[in-house]
Amino acid sequence: TAGAGCHGSDDATDCLSWKVHIPSAIAPWQKPTVTIEADSVPGQWTWTCPSPDRVAGTSTFYAQGGEGAPETKWGDSGLGTSDQLHYNDFGDSAGEVEAVTCTPEHLSLTYKPKFTILWNRSSSFDLDLGATAVSPGTDARSYSFTPTIATSTSSLVLRPTATAQKPAASTPHTTVTTEAVKVDGAAKDAGRFTMKAKNDSTTPLSDFTISASRSKGQAQVTALTCDLTAFGGEVVSAKGPAENLKVSSGKAKVPEGKEVTCQVDLTGVVGRNTITAGVTTGDQTFSSDYTD
Repeated sequence: TAGAGCHGSDDATDCLSWKVHIPSAIAPWQKPTVTIEADSVPGQWTWTCPSPDRVAGTSTFYAQGGEGAPETKWGDSGLGTSDQLHYNDFGDSAGEVEAVTCTPEHLSLTYKPKFTILWNRSSSFDLDLGATAVSPGTDARSYSFTPTIATSTSSLVLRPTATAQKPAASTPHTTVTTEAVKVDGAAKDAGRFTMKAKNDSTTPLSDFTISASRSKGQAQVTALTCDLTAFGGEVVSAKGPAENLKVSSGKAKVPEGKEVTCQVDLTGVVGRNTITAGVTTGDQTFSSDYTD
């Protein structure tokens, strides 16, 4: 699946990610190492390596805010050798990359989650490993991933197989990105960012909703405004403050490759806050997180 920015590129055409989920249940209150070895598949896809000691993609840390609460995102980082994932304003580390060797044909990655930082609460990591599809074309295609996964706390070696289905180019797909906006003279607890939603499908994007919702912290969304006049729609807006605001596209139709821009205003921005900006069309939602 293509994430926001697609490993540093705005083009999601040949973007592919493989996700490895590491729950704290594998080694409660320990600091295990998890080693992933995987070949790419000739003719299907190759690993995306910005350098020999880095694979494109991210490590994301999720944890419960309290006992019995659901896990939410606490932080993320890159996947280069010695990259640290900091989860609070003090720079404390929840996990780190111990070693990476990356070539288009093979990836070896050793990750060290620190499940000792939270007691009586579950946590987990998602490693989204970046790859590039070979000649994806416009038709639907299937891709496969068969890694070898070993941990320092168990003699068991896992060899799962995952598959990803690439839909046809005409299937709805949107890449969502966010960017902070500085507002002179704004209140100390106010914030603003823009979200952009690019239509990656060959079919015009229509009958969609745009949303901004708090997923972590105390912030509230005070306004969500999108100008859809360039696409046959109107300027649409929703007012808060609320944990979640959304607007509908109305008559707007966004052509292939074109981008919708929205403004999101926040209040109560104290400490670390995460707002998820998303576009929903049919039964699919495409989103990106903004952290302030």
